[in-house]
Amino acid sequence: MKTVLITGPMGGGKSEARRYLASLGWPVYDCDSRCKALYETVPGLKGRIEESLGIPFSELHCIFSRPELKQRLESIVYPVVAQDIKEWLGEQSASLAFVESATAPYRRSGWGKGRTTSGVGPPQRTSAFSPRPGQPYHTQYGHHRGASKKDRQIFKDTDMKTDLAKILSVSGRHGLYLFLAQTRGGAIAEALADHKRIAFDSHSRISTLSDIAIYTSEGEMRLAEVFTAIKKAADGGEAVPSAKASEAEITSFFSVAVPNYDSDRFYVSHMRKVLDWYGELEKYASLDFVTDEERENAATEA
Repeated sequence: MKTVLITGPMGGGKSEARRYLASLGWPVYDCDSRCKALYETVPGLKGRIEESLGIPFSELHCIFSRPELKQRLESIVYPVVAQDIKEWLGEQSASLAFVESATAPYRRSGWGKGRTTSGVGPPQRTSAFSPRPGQPYHTQYGHHRGASKKDRQIFKDTDMKTDLAKILSVSGRHGLYLFLAQTRGGAIAEALADHKRIAFDSHSRISTLSDIAIYTSEGEMRLAEVFTAIKKAADGGEAVPSAKASEAEITSFFSVAVPNYDSDRFYVSHMRKVLDWYGELEKYASLDFVTDEERENAATEA
């Protein structure tokens, strides 16, 4: 397995690259989110940092104006992150794995010296990223300052599809999340709407949209089929109601989009949730979905 490092200056497109690769199903390690999670999960890490720096952990922001403290922090945290990367890589089965990091902690932790215990050598550096296997390259340029033309270039797949197996619904939280990485105690995901990242623990009630279905008179209908039926109804001239529309508007629409829905088990509250999800996918993702066969083929190729 090859490991590719995604790195570059702030505003250089690293997060966009990470989100794109994750949406295609590639394993991507997000150093920033993982580091924050490690502060909470590695026993004694916060105490070691406070003892070495001589300041409370809550005042860690001051290191940016004190280079000597920043260096001490890095000497403690980088080896921990590098070890976490090695363990994470050892769990991956894809032909490629990506590590996003602005600071490349492996460089100062010894990881770059030869091969690791997991059999994976230091990552190959890149400031862009590779497209899905077999897909053509297409370029798009950002507008951030201070980046070279090479840094601004990203690869974009014009046939991008949404993999509902990567889209999460979390009980008690509004909106949908894109799965980014597995952690020891849960998962790291990113809100589709504002790209804010959050670490969910093992107590979070998480469902992937690919695992959700609605009841019909003929059995269960998976969400990908429901969303496609809604889009078809809209293309046919039906106005897709808001999730906050009246009960009459919503039931009238579903009687057209999914005429065989089971009214005894698929309630208006469920319809509102489906419409809410549909609206978010329409705005922030694609309504063209990865099929089970495509997902299996991608896993086989990896």
